[in-house]
Amino acid sequence: MREGEILLIAPFSREAAALLEEQGLTLDDLAFDPLLENARRLARERLIRAIEGRILYPDMTNPVNEVYAFVAAKLIASRVGRSMLSRLANYEAKRFMELSERLSTEKLIDLARGTFGFEFRLSDGLWVDVISYSNGCAGIGGPKWRLVNRVVRKGYVLVNERDLRRLISEYVKLRIMETPRIELPDPLEEIAREISDMFAKRMKKRFKRPRKGDFPPCIRELISKLRRGENLTHQARFALTAFLLNVGWSEEQVLDLFRSVPDFNERIASSQISHIAKRKYKPPSCETMKNWGLCPSDCGRRYMLEGFD
Repeated sequence: MREGEILLIAPFSREAAALLEEQGLTLDDLAFDPLLENARRLARERLIRAIEGRILYPDMTNPVNEVYAFVAAKLIASRVGRSMLSRLANYEAKRFMELSERLSTEKLIDLARGTFGFEFRLSDGLWVDVISYSNGCAGIGGPKWRLVNRVVRKGYVLVNERDLRRLISEYVKLRIMETPRIELPDPLEEIAREISDMFAKRMKKRFKRPRKGDFPPCIRELISKLRRGENLTHQARFALTAFLLNVGWSEEQVLDLFRSVPDFNERIASSQISHIAKRKYKPPSCETMKNWGLCPSDCGRRYMLEGFD
């Protein structure tokens, strides 16, 4: 690995924190220092890419700028609001998953241990302590990640390299979501306003309904959860997808809606949406929604699609 490459791949790492401490970076430096103009530009571009869902590959010539841009992007996203911060957190997790493929297992272990406090056992495989594993997979859906389905011995969980990268990416999300919301100096505040407008337009476009009619409370509640970056159960995802497809949303619109889910995987989500579309599944009955605990209130409808027939 080239010198400084860990800063490019993991600007949240222990090495990055040490760099910031050593250089004594202040908020005013980040906002006004002419030498950090490129870092501010990269932060803005990073946030735009987060909104668009496209990875911004790092400037390989200047790892330090990558760290500054990461810090500025977090502060600006937090200033915009929790939804934007969640958007950035998901983006950074996805970015890390992609870029970290070039890290060796030893480097991943060092990153997880030094930055997030993971403990490891390395005899007969790669084992992560149960607490770190459980905290990391709390936001990951799917039976594979349940402890009951894993090999656990003497307080450690057997994982592979991809599992470890995924766990680290979840810790990245959690760390970013802890970013405080503070007043920003004018140059950063200006970027925050621009990003806020851009994000609002994007969300408005995403949630534009192609057909008239009020969505039932259960569907509105599920959409609100997605907008807050919360996970949905498999049953909730099915109900929401089937409903939206039946009222005229395209597969692409539905896929876009799910992009803010913490464990979003485009390939899997796209496949599941296509499957529901091809089979022309109807959304569950109101009775089933009640049994699944997905009916927030009695809206008086006889069935979910009432008003869309």
